[in-house]
Amino acid sequence: MSDWLLEVRDLTKEFSGTTVLRGITLGFRRGEVHGLLGENGAGKSTLIKILTGVYGATGGEILLEGAPVRINNPLDAHRLGLGAVYQDTELIAGFSVGENILLGNEPGGAMISSARIQAQAQAILDEIGIAIDAARPARSLSAAEAQLVTLGTLFHRKYKVIILDEPTARLSAPEVELLFRIIQNFRAQGITIIYISHRLEEIKRICDRATILRGGAVSATLDRDEITEERVTELMVDRSRAELEVSNTADSTGRPVVLDLDGLTTAKLAPLTTTVRAGEVLGITGPVGGGMEQVELALGGILPSGGRVRVDGREVTLGSPPAARRARIAVIPEDRRRQALFPNLSVAENIALPVLARLSRLGLIRGARAQAYAAAVMDQLNVNPRTPHRQVRFFSGGNQQKAVIGKWLKAEARVYVFVEPTSGVDVGAIREIYDIILRLADSGAAVIVITSSTREILSLAERVMVIRNGVVVHEAPKSECNHDQLLALSMGGRGTKTAA
Repeated sequence: MSDWLLEVRDLTKEFSGTTVLRGITLGFRRGEVHGLLGENGAGKSTLIKILTGVYGATGGEILLEGAPVRINNPLDAHRLGLGAVYQDTELIAGFSVGENILLGNEPGGAMISSARIQAQAQAILDEIGIAIDAARPARSLSAAEAQLVTLGTLFHRKYKVIILDEPTARLSAPEVELLFRIIQNFRAQGITIIYISHRLEEIKRICDRATILRGGAVSATLDRDEITEERVTELMVDRSRAELEVSNTADSTGRPVVLDLDGLTTAKLAPLTTTVRAGEVLGITGPVGGGMEQVELALGGILPSGGRVRVDGREVTLGSPPAARRARIAVIPEDRRRQALFPNLSVAENIALPVLARLSRLGLIRGARAQAYAAAVMDQLNVNPRTPHRQVRFFSGGNQQKAVIGKWLKAEARVYVFVEPTSGVDVGAIREIYDIILRLADSGAAVIVITSSTREILSLAERVMVIRNGVVVHEAPKSECNHDQLLALSMGGRGTKTAA
């Protein structure tokens, strides 16, 4: 009998003549947590979409409990007990949490009882350890809570294999710990977890084994004690970790102020006063939900805000996203799929959106010019594959992020606000995105990077700010900061403020 609960043999996949999976052979044991790593475009997303019936394989076979199975659509995967929780999990907004969990499996037969649904769903959530009221409307859930509810749904339906795609990207530290407890609970009950993440410390902590994909093929499978940052990096990108590291050594002292914030405030942000000079990268960090995201929402014109904002000495009004764009402020949000891209449009159409007026004549968009413009931007930012006509949803996370940045390259923005710029991005693409951010600063723009990653802050920033509970608790040059200090400040330690 096979050792594997789930196995793929010589699996291949082609899109329009382009091979993206090249004979993958891989097995997953019952009750193990198996990490899946690889650069964006290495084949991770394609593999899991084949296992969940979103795509059909071009060749090879899939075996479940030693027997060949056919997965032609998501319903086939559901019947076989294969499910996934994606970063952009969507529930039925008009339903309650309980109704989402028990959808299609409601107790009571023809006489559906709302009270019984909520009671049974609450028992499921309580058993797993998820402290969410089953009667809550799904529309009221945060992205993190929606992920946890989806986990409850898969648990209730007795799935054999659960795939988690970047599950901690939007979770706070306590929510990450809760997720890990839930995973251990699932593991103890014989459920196999396929854990996709770019956060190596999580892979090493939670996974029994990890497989690294490169170029659509299996590069290696490592046991937990073999997983090191240097080894995984070399297997993923054929370069050492040292070659991929970045350190911003720029000094913007004496350069003109591009962004001047005088008492910027929102309902959840105390008045913030600071400046960002031409060529400067200001790093803002803090706990998730602690107020740092308010800076993005205010500068992007998404939330009502108070105080004064000046760009290149001119006072601007930020009452809406279009007003922010007119003020030459570009926001590159964390949730690029929902907030910065139209997934069913092509890469060319997405990249060209901010400059359509330049690419139009007599109100008509000139398709050839838009394609050529997008192709030039894709070359500049190394967006792969170089297919401007392809829908952006078929690109990897790192390439989608570069496409979002590409939208603003020729839009003459003076201020760039990056929010969690490498969320869901592999180690090789991280270096490329860091280089792009630093090039924008070198060009004379003011750059703000808002991230919960202290490593990212210390790589990119010239000056560092920590926001907690909506208040700036620390502001100082990067040279006066270190990882442990920033982590402690985010968690409640005392800080200082040094004049910019």
